[in-house]
Amino acid sequence: GGAAFVATRQPQMLTSLLGPQVPPCVAAIGAGAGTAVLCAGVLGATPFVGSLLTYWRTLAFFWSGGRYADAEAKLGLSKFSRAHMYSLASVPWLMRQPHYRTGTFQDDMLTNLRNVVLPTGFFGVPLSICARSRLHAVFTAWVVIPTAAFVGSMWRRLHGLEDSAVECFSRSLLAPRDWFQLWRLNCRLASMTALATRSPDFELEDKWTFIRTCMEKGIPVTPVMDQPVTLVAKDVLEEGGMGIHVLQNVLHGGRWILQEKLDNCDAVKALLPENSPLSTMRVLTGSHGALASLGRPSLAGAGAVTLATVWRAGRQGASTDHSCVMVNVPGGRRGEDTLGSASTSAHWYARGWKSFGQPVSTKDGSISAHPDTGLLLTGKKLPGAARAAALCERAHNEMMPGVPLAGWDVAFCPPKDGGGEPELVLLEANLSCNFFRGSIAWDEYAELLDDHFMALDEWRRRQ
Repeated sequence: GGAAFVATRQPQMLTSLLGPQVPPCVAAIGAGAGTAVLCAGVLGATPFVGSLLTYWRTLAFFWSGGRYADAEAKLGLSKFSRAHMYSLASVPWLMRQPHYRTGTFQDDMLTNLRNVVLPTGFFGVPLSICARSRLHAVFTAWVVIPTAAFVGSMWRRLHGLEDSAVECFSRSLLAPRDWFQLWRLNCRLASMTALATRSPDFELEDKWTFIRTCMEKGIPVTPVMDQPVTLVAKDVLEEGGMGIHVLQNVLHGGRWILQEKLDNCDAVKALLPENSPLSTMRVLTGSHGALASLGRPSLAGAGAVTLATVWRAGRQGASTDHSCVMVNVPGGRRGEDTLGSASTSAHWYARGWKSFGQPVSTKDGSISAHPDTGLLLTGKKLPGAARAAALCERAHNEMMPGVPLAGWDVAFCPPKDGGGEPELVLLEANLSCNFFRGSIAWDEYAELLDDHFMALDEWRRRQ
């Protein structure tokens, strides 16, 4: 019955999603081809059928105008599952909506997915291909994601990363835990909330607005140089006007924030190899403050809470800690400074033939030592980690209560007074943030997602 419902509704759903400019015959052919591919590969594997049909049925439910509030009872989904599926089904609509930091959500997808690939172990194709059009997005949701989930679950089972491929497949479709799908879920939440509330808090994604607001509120932030008014940087060898960069100071009407390079404190340096970059901690905080603007003030909550804390241990010779191992700080939100195990997502950024030989998937927490030194990181102390979480909760409450999720980058710098505790400095906040494969406060996170998407669905129906 579920299969028949999905099959008969596909042409109408695609025409509805993509507009009348898509001929019904094209919609029918595309839908039928997508289903045929999946049926051939997955429906033959009978243990996987139930999860796949639930996934398809949920997409069909939301694409056909189903209410968010009805999804739990009609589809048997958890709060987290219906939040994930609702946001995924919203992508074709959202792609044409204005985005808070660029033109449209589609523009933002094209920009931020151009250096991320689906790991294949062979050749890395940028995932921005999935955002080329709404038809691409529908095909991705209907065919690509289930196919990737099936292949990935089988690969993980064969390599001993999962006890059950069936459970992994179901989780990947309906309640994903991988960093990429959680990142995209957070991006959709941020974009939809900014669109609905038009809160000026989202302007703090701009680095200069962020720094200026921190200074106004007395929140420690990276210092900015007032002088020089204009900085000229030249290559030592290039000639003919090449290799020269003229940077106009933002404090004097330019676009460039001029800052001195920050250093890691001694406690952080002791955990890193020589010639390592500034290694920051990502603190991800959540707030219900936006619900007041979405017509649900009773759920606005008491303030921001920390959902995850991850320290990025930079690699030797790297210029920034984007090249790192991501070390979980599992007790950071509970006042603890102890490091846990680490992970890497480097295989997700291996474009083209750089993917050859890379793993298709890795296990969270599979790294215990720094790859450049062999120093065991698990169990070591990161002084100031708990204070960093408290600082970010304060910053979220004072600077951007209307933003549901914020990922803060915190530097641990040498203390100014020569004491033992590092000086904590905020670098920036990312409002479409990811968890960097850290441990997550799942109950609080699911509750936040569910409350916001419930309110956002009601807002969309009032428009």
